[in-house]
Amino acid sequence: MNPGGGNGGAGGAGADGAGASGGTGGVVVAGSAGASGSGAGSGGAAPVGGSAGTGGGGAGTAGTSTAGTSGTSGGAAGTSGAAGAAGAGTGGVPAGSVPLDPGLLADCSGTNPIICSLDAPNGNHDVTVELGDEGAPGSSWVDAETRHRVVDETVTTAGAYSLHTFTVNVRAEQHDGGQSAPANVLNLTIGGSAPKLHGVGVRAAPSSATLFFAGDSTACDWVSTNSSSLADDETGWAQVLSDHFGPGVAVANYADSGETAASFYSKFFGPARTAMKAGDYLFIQFGHNDQKNTADVDAYQTNLMRYVTDARMKSATPVILSPVSRSSASASNPGFNGLDQQARDLAAAENVAFIDLTTLSLEYYATVADRSALFIDGTHFREAGASGVAAVVASAIPESVPDLAPFLR
Repeated sequence: MNPGGGNGGAGGAGADGAGASGGTGGVVVAGSAGASGSGAGSGGAAPVGGSAGTGGGGAGTAGTSTAGTSGTSGGAAGTSGAAGAAGAGTGGVPAGSVPLDPGLLADCSGTNPIICSLDAPNGNHDVTVELGDEGAPGSSWVDAETRHRVVDETVTTAGAYSLHTFTVNVRAEQHDGGQSAPANVLNLTIGGSAPKLHGVGVRAAPSSATLFFAGDSTACDWVSTNSSSLADDETGWAQVLSDHFGPGVAVANYADSGETAASFYSKFFGPARTAMKAGDYLFIQFGHNDQKNTADVDAYQTNLMRYVTDARMKSATPVILSPVSRSSASASNPGFNGLDQQARDLAAAENVAFIDLTTLSLEYYATVADRSALFIDGTHFREAGASGVAAVVASAIPESVPDLAPFLR
């Protein structure tokens, strides 16, 4: 964990006039000094490396922060009243972190893994976890909801802590194969060789962006209890896409096994369309099942355009992805009955953001010594393969979806 922030600098003398009430001190960022509260008059200089404190105003009480947040600044009202000092920071907290709530640890149980089931209404939430333990070293990763990796394995020494903040989409889930998740519950799993959880904080984030995903079994959320699951570590590549985003974007993966662009639209897309809002994103990847019959091949572009139109009606950004390649594919024979080219052509004709995942995934497979280690059966991914494809998609976002790029880690 970063070292604790220093005390906030004392504010300078206030200008003549009646003081306003003292404001709240700023968050201590990575050990920098916290700013004093706002009020009438100009602020004095903070200690070296800190921000200048703003002048004090009306009477307030000085406070002591916890988890790096400075307390409320004090100050005397009246002519040339002296500004109060900011509260002392006890630990460096990255900007944007959620204050830790000790009471939430009561909703966490187990040792490896540690499971947290937290009350949270459907929608997006910013979450901060503090990993580590006062008396023992740790090695911890964090999954949110249905095995969405949000923190990679992190090593902590005894007495040291590591803060991580991310955004999670909470919703009721219902999938084929008997797989489901309840509404209004935020699930966290902390695993690893020696998982250690020291604190959790959650706050609603209704204005954050949601990356909705519509697709098939190559991308969907998998759990081993799903009746269609082929292996305990079967993983859809969109299931681990969250690992590439910092706070501000939540991945809502609606993809489901066995679906075509037509069947998914009628069976699963309705709730996503309803939840979509301005500023959101819709990633669309179909083709593995569409290629299997002539009717779906012929209607492929028409079916994809239904998603594009719906997203644009909600002022969200649609993104078409050509289907991810199978292990047996080659550049000369991608194996999708021409659907990968149909996806390229439609995106170009309709001015839709596009990621050529057919080509990019083939290029990724060529870098792996044992391509079969990425797959269960040549189509569906093990966790290693899904993680590699998710990384490829993330690397394509700055060029293909530049507005989403600032949220990448």
